[in-house]
Amino acid sequence: MISYDDKVSWIKAYAWIKDGIDSCRLKMGEPLPETCLANEIGVSRTPVREALRILAQEGYVKIIPLKGAFVSDVSIEDVREIYDIRKLIEPFAALSAVSHIPSAELRQLEAERESFTKKIMGGRDADAACIADLDLKLHFIIARYVPNRRIKSILINGYSQLKRFQRFSAYSFSDIQNMIEQHVMIVNCLKARDPTILQQCIYEHVVNSGEYVMKNYFLR
Repeated sequence: MISYDDKVSWIKAYAWIKDGIDSCRLKMGEPLPETCLANEIGVSRTPVREALRILAQEGYVKIIPLKGAFVSDVSIEDVREIYDIRKLIEPFAALSAVSHIPSAELRQLEAERESFTKKIMGGRDADAACIADLDLKLHFIIARYVPNRRIKSILINGYSQLKRFQRFSAYSFSDIQNMIEQHVMIVNCLKARDPTILQQCIYEHVVNSGEYVMKNYFLR
């Protein structure tokens, strides 16, 4: 049975490596040697090895026998496939989750979006990381309340893979305005518990989001 100390060390190693990949501090294809990571994080090699194993299952890390672990590459084909899956699944996921999302979470989303909008309209710059985080938070909240566990897992894993690209894509002002308008519509549909319009809004938003990532990251 895993000890409390080992569990704490594993969580620490997992969080450190995952944050490094999400923030692009650890680049795609970069090797992840256990000894170096253990020294950097301040834990033993065993929790690092376990963290890498779980991250490999989630698609963050690729483990090659006799060579070690590496940060996973995500190609333009991978992103296209993820967005194809999102277009098929997310409208249904939103439909199944809409009656379960607490009103308090929707009000918090609205407050964060309003704060973000005021900052933009006031002439302050908003980096792509802030835009991506606002967008992904909406989708993570919907996924969290999807009753089907397998669909939830597929969505959350897909979002995790896309986070790296959305956070470092350049958005034009028109892209930002369009995203804000889409968020307003989606949150309003969620508040109204309106499944029909919600499905269409989610589908169009996923299509637009895919176009942003393709245009601003892969094709720049």
